[in-house]
Amino acid sequence: MLKRKIIDNNSKTGMMVGYIHHSGDVTAIEPGWNMTPVVLAKLLKDLYPNKQDAIQLVDSAVLVPVFRKEDYQYVDGFGGVLESNINFYEENQRDHVGHLFLFMKGAWQYSNNGVDWDPISEVFIDGSGFQFSEVRQAVEAA
Repeated sequence: MLKRKIIDNNSKTGMMVGYIHHSGDVTAIEPGWNMTPVVLAKLLKDLYPNKQDAIQLVDSAVLVPVFRKEDYQYVDGFGGVLESNINFYEENQRDHVGHLFLFMKGAWQYSNNGVDWDPISEVFIDGSGFQFSEVRQAVEAA
């Protein structure tokens, strides 16, 4: 019997941020800033809350992209970035990435397995009472 490999994407520090085109494909970047998923989620929620903002962010140099791909095949193809036992898009896999942020369904969504997507407001509860007003604050908070 073949034993499934235990995968812990939560221990991986790499993250990717993307948005869905009208065609259904995903454009995404890997940020160069060293920040935690909690800080990145807060930054996305506070400063880039809608699709137009998401597109502008991903298509700019704000997050200092170290990698960019413009043609992930739908959400499943983008989910293939994460290591998985059921990855149908292994060519997309980036071994050090464990956290995906994607603007879809009118809000930022998060996945640490490439299959299940939840709104960042449900995954990352922010009780700080503080709101980022610029990217520098997020970088300094990391």
